[in-house]
Amino acid sequence: MTTDVETEEYGSRLYGFDQPLERERIGLIGDVFDAFTRRRITDLGPLAGRRCLDVGAGPGTVAAWLAGQVGPDGETTALDRDTSLLREAAHPGVRIWQADVHTATDAELPPPGFDLIHARLTLCHLPRREEVLPRLVSWLAPGGHLIVSDVINTMAAASPHPAVRALTRAYDQALVTTLDSDLNYARTYPTPLTDAGLNDVDMAADTPLVRADSHTARFWELTFSAMRTEILATGLIGATDFTAAINHLTAPGTHELGYTLVTAWGRSAL
Repeated sequence: MTTDVETEEYGSRLYGFDQPLERERIGLIGDVFDAFTRRRITDLGPLAGRRCLDVGAGPGTVAAWLAGQVGPDGETTALDRDTSLLREAAHPGVRIWQADVHTATDAELPPPGFDLIHARLTLCHLPRREEVLPRLVSWLAPGGHLIVSDVINTMAAASPHPAVRALTRAYDQALVTTLDSDLNYARTYPTPLTDAGLNDVDMAADTPLVRADSHTARFWELTFSAMRTEILATGLIGATDFTAAINHLTAPGTHELGYTLVTAWGRSAL
């Protein structure tokens, strides 16, 4: 999805690692979604001795887990535009590679031939995501797997709280107008993988629950609050309802379906 107004790059200001509370927020992504990711990757088969790439690795929790799975005979590379959190974590067995998958030349990227490439919450935030996915496919070794995950807004339909429904719709719109992100992209899965020539394509969906004092509630509180100005600027929600929605998501007794993580995967030809 593209817009007619100038947008900024995800992480350059909004959700940049140098922003207040962003380190906590991005750490919570692993708390909320890592269990789903590990299960989906595990279902693809053993990884011992394999060569893996984690694209948009963030703090590197998935890359660290992959390094443990591939063992000493395998190789795990964590790729991100900003590798500051990766370098601080210094996960054993993880090779750090700083590059922007969106703009880097082939010479600036790791050598191809990966047995598994993973990208979570990455493609939806790239303006030319339709070009990046085939590029990832081209880096696979014969028989290698690509597995990608992005979220879709199920809260807008599932929440019984009007302010929460309004907040999530306004947030989605703010992402489009400010960052050119597209939280509808995962609704097209798994078609982009089939179109890119992958075989054995399939998909799954996992929805974390939002409960008071949960990692999920705190993650969405920080995520929405970081874009409060941009969300209110959409005109789809006012300040009073914004506060009411945040208070509801973090209140004792709250049980809400969160945004759903849609994961699609496929295998390159042998």
